[in-house]
Amino acid sequence: MVSDMTPDIEATLKSLKVNGFGAHYVRDRTEARELMLKMIPSGASIGVGDSATVRQTAILEELIKRGNNVTNPFTRELTIGILEDPAKSRLFSQTVRRTLGTDVFLTSCNAVTQDGKLVSVDRVGNRVAGTIFGAEKVILPVGRNKIVKDVAQAIDRIKNVLAPAHARRKKYGTPCTVKGECTDCRSPERICNITVILERKPLLTDLSVILINEDLGLGWAPDWDEKRVSAIESAYYENTWSFKRHGQNGE
Repeated sequence: MVSDMTPDIEATLKSLKVNGFGAHYVRDRTEARELMLKMIPSGASIGVGDSATVRQTAILEELIKRGNNVTNPFTRELTIGILEDPAKSRLFSQTVRRTLGTDVFLTSCNAVTQDGKLVSVDRVGNRVAGTIFGAEKVILPVGRNKIVKDVAQAIDRIKNVLAPAHARRKKYGTPCTVKGECTDCRSPERICNITVILERKPLLTDLSVILINEDLGLGWAPDWDEKRVSAIESAYYENTWSFKRHGQNGE
């Protein structure tokens, strides 16, 4: 075992490999970025699924600097205002669809289990669709804070901890933003429309998970130390924003 690798990371890494996924361990976001630059061919086109973790690694800036063609619909410029502007919404939707035909797809998942399964919950489905089939190579950087015991714990944490926090950040009017837990709502702004569990590597997709020994993205357990949770949430907020315009709770 690598000296700084925790037991839960080690167990998860081994299980991912048993389940056919490419699995890599790095100490921090800098090492994750360097590894992704090595894994991604210099001439490859890149599609991006919405992910605070991907943004936190700063990989997209490096790929653009290197000359890769990066299709990223999830920038502030493309997303703020799409809820009020039909033309901007169409452009956003068209750009999202283009990410599914690229050479490499970058995103993250909501949770990874110690028995090697990837769990994601989506509102639209583009992120999970891009993970399953489309690009030949898919890379998921995943922070240590997203590791859970099993699928049941993953779904419970996503629905009752992470989804309410995400919906609050996006300024959605879902019941979970008030109650702080899932009510299986019928809100038109519901974000838990699609749940995907990858139990094994998709047959025709080269899918790799990079486990990062750092808290990244949105992920914590209800009983964690308040200081750690606050740090995770604050960093997440710095890398996400509402889709509403400025003056309408946009960022």
